[in-house]
Amino acid sequence: MPPSLSPVVPRPPRVAPVSGSRARAGSPRSLWIALGVVVVAATALGLGALDALTRRPPPLLPRHRAEALCFALAQPPAYAPPMTVQPSAALVRGRFGAGIPAGYAIQELMGFSDDCILRSWTQHVGDFVIAIHWLRLPGAENEHWLVLAWMEGADLAVCNFRFTGASRALSAEERAWGQRLIRRVLVADNFQQAALPAVALRVADDRTTMPTFGPPAH
Repeated sequence: MPPSLSPVVPRPPRVAPVSGSRARAGSPRSLWIALGVVVVAATALGLGALDALTRRPPPLLPRHRAEALCFALAQPPAYAPPMTVQPSAALVRGRFGAGIPAGYAIQELMGFSDDCILRSWTQHVGDFVIAIHWLRLPGAENEHWLVLAWMEGADLAVCNFRFTGASRALSAEERAWGQRLIRRVLVADNFQQAALPAVALRVADDRTTMPTFGPPAH
């Protein structure tokens, strides 16, 4: 009679004991710690980027069309004459009746006489008629003012560009750079009745709201 066979009982696999450090590595607490490190690092990076952005001066937006034209001259490529040119802009609201020519209104506003006018003409641009004057005002020996004025309803808009020349006479170089300025800003897109030119300006000095072109004034 054949020998009896004992049933084979499989042994359970041997499991190596888990060290305390390995057990802790997969615990919920360690996961929260790792997540916290990631969040802190991301926050630090975000704050660094925000700091870099806030060091740039905030953009200034033009309040009206005349100011926007001065801002437009500072857009790349910036207007860069060899002489100093200082712009200013104004919108005089409701002082003049609708239909008053801008040339008459600007002379009434600034109070200059005909003797101060070196050159004068008008130009139709977009929805407006622009009065253009080259002026030499009393007491300004080497300064010549290029004035652009137009009516927006009953409001007078004015851009003034003060050129610092080499002599009392308006030089050919000033006239040439004045024409470059005129061609740059007096374009139809800048003179649409219902919209301002899409420009903004960044300045390093919070007290400055207008750019200055050319070398610094002495």
